[in-house]
Amino acid sequence: MELEEIREKLLTLGIPIAYLQFKTPQVLPYAVYYESDTEIRGADHYNLYRDTEITIELYTDKKTPSIERKIENLFREVEIEKEGDTVIEQEGNDVFLTTFSFSTIQYIEEE
Repeated sequence: MELEEIREKLLTLGIPIAYLQFKTPQVLPYAVYYESDTEIRGADHYNLYRDTEITIELYTDKKTPSIERKIENLFREVEIEKEGDTVIEQEGNDVFLTTFSFSTIQYIEEE
């Protein structure tokens, strides 16, 4: 799964989406996604595939299971991990952070 496909899926949530960070402050809820780790593997001196860990961070003003379930459903074809909720105090308000991660494997083709 390419980053563009991940972005397109996340845009269907109807909330602001950005790769890694926004350039301006956003109103909750919003989400960011990014590559958190990549391993390039192969054999016989050739790189054959790229195994990339994708992280999605959902920021909300309260626990929002409806959006969490939508994210889970968008990525049903991969094994997704959901970490426990984190509360971040920001300017006197609580912001809830829910983190999802999954791996995607892409075969490297010769150019």
